[in-house]
Amino acid sequence: MKISNQLGYTLLEGILHLAVFMLFAQVLVATMWWLTNTEASVTDSTEIEWALFIQYVDSYLTEVDSIEIENLNNLTIRNDKTTYKVGLYKNLVRKQKNGDGHEQMLVNVESLFVTMEDKLLQIKVNFLNGIEKEHAFYVTFSTE
Repeated sequence: MKISNQLGYTLLEGILHLAVFMLFAQVLVATMWWLTNTEASVTDSTEIEWALFIQYVDSYLTEVDSIEIENLNNLTIRNDKTTYKVGLYKNLVRKQKNGDGHEQMLVNVESLFVTMEDKLLQIKVNFLNGIEKEHAFYVTFSTE
């Protein structure tokens, strides 16, 4: 009987296959981590709500007669014949126009801080999910 020389699966080939598999596994894990973080940032409505809140507040700050800040978390804006009160109530920021009703402006809010120096109004909000947002507005006062 003649024994033929058959090449088999060597230890070196096994180590090489294992190294390639581990490289692909790391790429897969990194991709899944990136996709999860991207999905969380895309589906989080905090950014959109904050942008809309800034736009609303900015629209009230042209030709202002007076601005009052109470307890660092309530803002009263008076212009022409309209008075806007923006303040924190439980876990939301709400607006009241001319003392009638309340409109939700920003939800899931932990705290609201409002400060004013000269013509610069600063609003800082801490959300329940830990995100902190801050924006500065330039206020134009009426020249009557």
